[in-house]
Formats: sequence, C-alpha cells, structure tokens
Amino acid sequence: MANRWLILGALFAARLGMGFQFQTLGSTAGHITTDLGLSNTELGTLIGLFMLPGVFLAFPGGWLARWASDRTLAAGGMLLLAAGGALGAVSAEFFGISIGRVICGAGFVLATMYFTKMTVDWFAGRELATAVGILVVSWPGGIALSQVVHTSIALSHDWQTAVWSASLYCMFAAMLVVLVYRRPPEVAGTGATVTVISSLTPREWWLTSLAGLSWGFFNAGYLVFLSFAVPVLISTGMSAVEAAFVASVASWLAMISLPGAGAVADRFKIPETLMYCGMATAVIGLLGLPIEGLGLIVCVILGLIGFAPGGLAIALTGAAMAPARRAFGMGIFQTIFFLVTAAAPLAGGLLLDATGSLYGPLGLAAALMALTGITYWIFQQTHKRI
Repeated sequence: MANRWLILGALFAARLGMGFQFQTLGSTAGHITTDLGLSNTELGTLIGLFMLPGVFLAFPGGWLARWASDRTLAAGGMLLLAAGGALGAVSAEFFGISIGRVICGAGFVLATMYFTKMTVDWFAGRELATAVGILVVSWPGGIALSQVVHTSIALSHDWQTAVWSASLYCMFAAMLVVLVYRRPPEVAGTGATVTVISSLTPREWWLTSLAGLSWGFFNAGYLVFLSFAVPVLISTGMSAVEAAFVASVASWLAMISLPGAGAVADRFKIPETLMYCGMATAVIGLLGLPIEGLGLIVCVILGLIGFAPGGLAIALTGAAMAPARRAFGMGIFQTIFFLVTAAAPLAGGLLLDATGSLYGPLGLAAALMALTGITYWIFQQTHKRI
C-alpha cells in the first residue's frame, strides 16, 4: 500500500511549483519593466492576472472530477502552469505575457483544488490538520524559493531564463504527481458520491462571504508585500540580491508559523487572540518596512507573527455552512478569494504610479491586513449571535 506521508511529500514538492511560477514576475520585476518598458501599473496587472481565472473557474472546476481523475486534473493544472510561463518567456511582450499569466492562473485553480482534495482523501480521520497545514505552506515556500533563485538567475542571465526555470519545475511536478500519486484504498475503485445541495441559506451566504473576504484580504495583502517588498528594501540602500534574500525571510518563516499558529489555536482554543495580534503586528510591520536598517527585523517579525494566523481564516468555512452545502459554499468562498486577490497587485501598481511613493502599496497591504482582522471579527460576532 502506498505510504500516505510519501504521497504528501510528493504533493508538497509538486505544489511548491505554484508559488515558484507565480513569483517569477515579482522576483524579476526590475528586469522586466526595464526590458519591456512597462509601468508599475502594467506590472501589477500581469501579477494580478494570475489570480483572475479563479474568479470564473473556482466553482465549475469542482465538477471536472466527473470526467477525469484527481491525479490527471492536478497534473494538468501543473502543465498549464508550465505552458503559461513558457508562452510569456517566448513572447517577451505585454500581451503574450498576459495570455501566459491567464493560462497559469487556470492551472493554479485546478492544482489548488485537487491537491487539497487528494490530501483530504488520504488523511481524513487521521492527521488531517497536520497534513493540510504542511501542504498549505508549500505556496509561501515556492514564493520564497523564487525570490532567491529567480533574482539570481535574472542577474546572471535574463528574466526569460528565470521564467523558463519555473516552467521546467512545473513540468517536473506534473510528472511527479503522475508517477507517485495513487488513490487511497477506501476511495479507489468506488464511485461514491456525496449529496450536494446547490444553495445556501441567507445566514450561510453572509458567513461564507465573510470567510472568503477574510482569507482573500490576507492573501491580497501578502501578495502586495511580495510584489513591492524588494524595491522598498532596495530604496533603503540594499543591493538587489540582499533585498531579495531579506524579503524571502518572511516567506520562509511563514512556512513554520502558519501550521504552528493553527496547532496553537487548536491546542489552547485562542484563534481570535492569535488573529488580532497577528494582524496588528502585520500592519505595524508593513508600515515600518521602508525605515532604513529595519528591513530584516521587520521581515522576521512578519514571518513569525504577522503572517502566522492568516490560515485561521480558512477554518471559518467549517462553521459557515452545513456539510451538505459545503461543495457549493466552497465555490463561493474560492470565488471571493480570487476576486479580491486578483485586484490587489493592480491596485498596488496604480498607487505607486499615482503617488510616486513606495508607501502607497505598503499602505494598501497594511489596510488589507487590517481588513482581514475586521472581517474575521464580524464573522465571529455574527456566528456567536445566531
């Protein structure tokens, strides 16, 4: 029988490619804007296009399992990520990169949904919280890897080579999934289905929307930080390589703190305290990032505390809707998430172009982290009253 931890390890390694491909533009932003003559608004648009397909595909993507296996759909998602990156590298112009980012986004939707489902299939009733916590941090892990690897590749070669490296990794990830993943014995060979009610009550609509907004605001703030942290740090006197390394520290530490915060919240029953303290820390840290000499300290604090409780927003979905309505409700949840995150990098670029100050996008990131805590609080108050 296949070892479920080996399966999880393969899924983690494959899913790392999603963040690795996403962050290529953020890690090589200076080279791309100089080479192609792009404005910060156009760069923000290209970054945000990665999330745009999720607005339209998150809900219908769940029905594809009727015609293809989870393994095929997850591997297909990784191949779309590889193809989209390759198209952008080959075309090397705004329109071609835009189409490539949309293709990458479609692959991201499929991979996100089915990597999660495959993990749940193997760990339901066992170490599910631990397994999902490990899987989730592959996203910031891939981003942190990109911040180090792609910045160095762009400096020594060019930004196209950096993008090609991400596409090759995604191709490897697709092959890894096909070779290693097997359905668990209790699922393999069965056609079991779960009763799904394609509607939500008014209360469930409100709670699901709040949960989606809280998770979406957190990720949007994180994406704006990723998109503009390096130029902010360079403006304080760091070299490009040093700035990329310091910015990546927050993501590397988040790989530890995200599952850690979930474990602490479950053990001591203090999710609200962790969320509010974390978001307050994130707001202060983001506003303090441009202060010369504080870059590394701020990124360490953001990684260990500020970004740590973000995953608690996902747990809200368990209380937002009844199990029979969860498939439909998760489609709504993911749609809101993608809608918020797709707009954030564009808004950051617009603010930078309009104000000429790096405090513009950082202020936006701080505001989004504050909204994460606010919508989380509204959810908790609503849920307690009803």
